[in-house]
Order: sequence, then C-alpha cells, then structure tokens
Amino acid sequence: MELEKVTAEIRPRTQWEAVDLGISLVRQHAGLLAKIWLCSIIPLCLVILGLFWNALFWGCFLIWWMKPIWERVTLFPLSRSLFGETPKLSQAIGVLPLELSRNWKFVTLGLVLTLIGLAAHQGADRPDEAGVAVLYWLVVLGFFFYRSNLYRSLVLPIKFLEGLDKQQYRARAQVLSFRSSGTASALTALCLVMEFFVFMSQFYYIDLMVPDGSDWGYQQLINDFFEGGPGVLPSWVIAIVALFYLAAMTLATWFYVGGGFGLYVNSRTWTEGWDIELTFKRLGQRVGLVLLVCFFSATTPSARAEANDVSIESILADDDFEVQKRDVWTEKEKPEAEKEEASSSTSSDPGSGDGMSLFVQGGSIIFWVIVTLVVVGLIWLIITNRQMFKLGSGEKSEEKKKIIRTVAGMNVTAESLPMRLVEVAQELWNQGLRKEALGLLYRGAISSLITRQLVDIEESDTEMDCLHRVLSTGEPAYPQYFEALTTAWMMQAYALSSPNDALMQRIWSQWPFGEGGKS
Repeated sequence: MELEKVTAEIRPRTQWEAVDLGISLVRQHAGLLAKIWLCSIIPLCLVILGLFWNALFWGCFLIWWMKPIWERVTLFPLSRSLFGETPKLSQAIGVLPLELSRNWKFVTLGLVLTLIGLAAHQGADRPDEAGVAVLYWLVVLGFFFYRSNLYRSLVLPIKFLEGLDKQQYRARAQVLSFRSSGTASALTALCLVMEFFVFMSQFYYIDLMVPDGSDWGYQQLINDFFEGGPGVLPSWVIAIVALFYLAAMTLATWFYVGGGFGLYVNSRTWTEGWDIELTFKRLGQRVGLVLLVCFFSATTPSARAEANDVSIESILADDDFEVQKRDVWTEKEKPEAEKEEASSSTSSDPGSGDGMSLFVQGGSIIFWVIVTLVVVGLIWLIITNRQMFKLGSGEKSEEKKKIIRTVAGMNVTAESLPMRLVEVAQELWNQGLRKEALGLLYRGAISSLITRQLVDIEESDTEMDCLHRVLSTGEPAYPQYFEALTTAWMMQAYALSSPNDALMQRIWSQWPFGEGGKS
C-alpha cells in the first residue's frame, strides 16, 4: 500500500465526514459500479430468481443472504480507486467468482437454509406443521449473527483487503471498531431505511402513473397479500416485487459499502497515523535532497585518493614514510660532543611531521565544510517547513480562519459577503427572494462569529450544531438573536414557510454582527 498515491486528502476526520468521504467515492465511480453490477451480480441474481420461479420469495431470501458477497464486489473498485488505481471492468467482474469460491461454506449454508425454508413452509398452513416454520426462523435468526453484525460495513475491508482471519481478524476488528462502531451501526440503520423507502417508492411511482379512474386491481392485490400471503399473488406480481427489491438493494449496498469504507480509512488514519506518515515521507524526500547535495559538494581524502587512482603502496613508498634507524644514547652514556651534534641536527631538521600535518589540516577543513553545509541545510528545512513548528493560540486561530470556508454547505468567508449586508438582505426580501435574504443574514452571522473567534465552529457543523455552540458560549455570541435567526432560516429553507412579521422585524432591527461578516 503506497500512501503517496492516495487520491483523497488523508487527515483525521469526524465520523460522518468519513462516511461522506466514502459516499463521494461512490458518486465518483457510480458508472463503473453500475457496469460491474450489470455484468456480474445482476445476472446471477436473475438466475437465482429463475431457479426459484415457483417460489420467488425464497429466491429473494437467498439474494438477501448473499449480500456480504455483493458488498465485497462493490468494495473492490472503491478500494483500488482510493489509491490511484482504477481497475478494469474485467478485473472487477472476476472478483465475484473468486469470492464465491473463497466463501463456499457461507454460500452453501445460504442455499441449504433456502431449500429447508422452502420445504418447511409448503405445509405451514396446517396447525401441526406451523411449528416447523417457527422453528426454522429461529434457526435463521441464530445464523444471522454468523452472517453479519451491525457494523459489518466497517469490518468488511479487514477480511477483504487485509486478508486476516479468526484471531487476527477479531483483534483487528476490535481495534478499528473502538472509535467508529457506533457510527457504522447508525449507517446500517440508515441504509436499511433507505432500502425500504426506495423499495416502496417504486410501487408509489407505478400508482402515480396509472390514470385516475382506471381499475387495475391494485387495492385487490394488497388485500389478497394481507389475507393469504405472497402465495396467493400471481407470479408476475411477485416477479415485479423481486425486481423492485433487487433495485433497492443495489442502491443501498453502494452507499452502505462506501460509507463503511470511509469509516475504515478514517479509523486507520487515527490509529496508525497515516497523515503523519505522509508528512514524514514528504519531509524525508526533502531531507534526502539536501543530503545528496552535501554528498556531492564535499569530498573526503579517501575519495580524492580513489579519484586520482593512488594506491596505499605508492603512498607508503614516499620519502616521508621511509623508516630511518639510528643509535640512541642515554644522557649518561652519550658523549658531550654527540649531545651538541644531536641538538644542532634537531634544530636544523625541517621536521618529519610536516607531511602528516598537511593531512590533518586538509581533513579538518573538509570536516568543517561538511558541518557548515549540514547546518545550512537544516536551517533551510526549518524555514521551508516553519508551519510545522508554529505554536501559540494566535497562530492556531489564524490557521483555523483559513480552513473554515464553508459551514452547512454555505460560503461564510468575509470576502463573499457584501458590505451593506442588512440593506442588501432587505432588498432581497422586498423582491420576494426570502430564502436568499435569510441565507445572506445567516452567513453573515456565522462569518462574524468565526472572524471574531467567539465560537469554535467546524466545517462539518449543521445549523443545529452551530446553535448549540452559540448557546453554550453565552452572551458574547448573542445567543437569543442567533436562535431567532436560525429559526427563521430553517423555516424558510427546509419547511418552505416564511417567518412571521414580528420575528422578521426583530431580525431587521436588532442585527448585532456588523457589516460584511465583520465585527
């Protein structure tokens, strides 16, 4: 895994920011996902429905049981694209048969449960055999925990991408789910709700398309279903229901897998410091460049000797290294004349250590040249990366100002707001552009709170998050006015209901945030 090739910004995120990262990957590669499903998963599901044509409910049951396999096929292009490698369609299609063979026990268990359920429910209308059907569903409920858990989307990449199993898998899942298991469980619930509403919306769409006054037996089909169950419905109706479920499952699975993969990446970023690793790798590249310059700008005596092709034997053959022998007398044994001769020869000798002193001086000069280059390189690195060494609340606040540019999907920078903000908002209100007017006021209030550093507002905050932060800050942030402005903005933006005149009069007359988002 090469972090340098990551196509998204690697940084510690909040949990729902991480989910949004995964969903953004799904949106970006929706075309490829559609091709993969249409060429591999959808045909296999249609084959399953064809095999269970006389009992389509159990075909849908087997498709539901095989969801973890479909999710692994969906995860493959998302995981590759995050690291800058968009897989080919043939590679992605090949994942399905590979996963079916790897998980043959799981697939076999689902097929067995489907066949047993089909046999157990054929005579479930008889009182003596109804208990068999109840016992069957208790067995299915027991195997449900073998099949999945509430945060399956988070731990799915551990088996699929990391290839861990049994004890290693459990230990790894425990570490990564410590921070994100709650959000992953909430994502599971949301995707189930989305799947249900997409499933039901298709029936509602057909009902809307039928002309008024026509009798197509829609109500009768519903009554038959509630009275006799799915077995009394025509086969073509059950086939349509199965196709509707297949479409809803497809859409929900994409977002379920994408959101879980975003949580997985964020959990590894928090636990393994992916952002720090990337920073050090970039810093290491710069340091390596400086050391390379230092290496080529300074040469050692041994390097010069090799460059000039000088061998050790030729150096030792020099006159300076010639071994000279002479008799040495002690002071008592040495004649007086020889003492004078020795003293005179010593004073007249040019010095046998001059050759060695040249090497010492040259090595010392080269050493200090290298030290100087290293010090200059370190100073250059510190100046170039000075933002990493900034301390103090003032600098952190300044950095936060640069980061926070949008809140709740709205641009809150002071440059995007007019100077006569309240007057411009009133003009928009008088022109009937009420949402634009309240949106301008709300952006100006948020911008002022951020610029004056009154409230710690994050880019991921919603309107209610901002309101809670303002209320907890107290009087300096004008909580009563901000609550009234938030109420008016949310009524107009989300409920499409204009606030009353009394509330608007209070908003116009009591504006406390200055002009252009400034204090």
